[in-house]
Formats: sequence, C-alpha cells, structure tokens
Amino acid sequence: MSEASLVQLVAIDADNRALALALAPKPEQKHFVASNAYSLDQAAGSDACVPLLIVAHGEAVGFAMYALEPEDGHYWIYRMMVDARHQGKGYGTAAITALTKLIFDTTNCPLIALDVKPENVIARRLYESAGFVDAGYEIEGEPVMHLYNPAG
Repeated sequence: MSEASLVQLVAIDADNRALALALAPKPEQKHFVASNAYSLDQAAGSDACVPLLIVAHGEAVGFAMYALEPEDGHYWIYRMMVDARHQGKGYGTAAITALTKLIFDTTNCPLIALDVKPENVIARRLYESAGFVDAGYEIEGEPVMHLYNPAG
C-alpha cells in the first residue's frame, strides 16, 4: 500500500460538514492553525477554496484546504491539520502526499506553496519530508515553502 493510500481526501458538503467541525488539533497546537469552522466559512465565501476531510479507515481524521491564490497564480495549501486523537499514526504524512498529488494531478500547476509558523517545528519537518523547500520569503512573519511539480 502506498503512503498516500492510507487516507482519502473527501470533499466537504452538507452531509459531512459536522465531521469537519468536530475535528481539532491538540490544545497546545490551536494557535498554529485556524479552526475548521473559520476555514469552512472562508471556503463558503470563495469559489477558489477547496475544503477536504482527511479520512482513514472510514473515519474523519483531519482537515485540509487548498486554493488558487489570485495574487500570485499559485495553488496554496491554506490548512492542514490532523485531529488530536489521530496524531502519530502517519495520517499527516499520507495526507500531505495525497493532497499534493491531487493538486498537481488536477491543475498541472508548476508549484504548491504554503506558509508555516516558525515555532511549528513538527509541521515544518512534515512539509520538508514531503519535498517542500524554503522559498526565501515570509508572509506576516511566516516562512513560505514551495513544492515544485515533479512533472516539470
């Protein structure tokens, strides 16, 4: 089984919205990522945002959201979180792999961008393990990372 196949990415709709709202990081991680409620409100106000449930073994284990950023024309991973009860099981690694594959396969974009709080060492390590590299600039004090499309 491939790493990415450990999880499925499922579009969020009225039927599964409550599952997304029930997910949360550990209390000490809450300042690293916006709440899923905020993210879903953001997605409702933008056709560019794509919110997704991260599902493993038929259970919602996390939340992700990506969007095409009109200012630079790149796809950005706006949110990525694994619920506190499901951390340490490989779901974050599988989810970032599945998410980047989905974005590259469906958009053929040259790169995916994200920003990460400097003190969020675990997330930065996760992104680096997926191939993201420091882009050399920051947004509001958060380093930006890029993953380049392996297809060129």
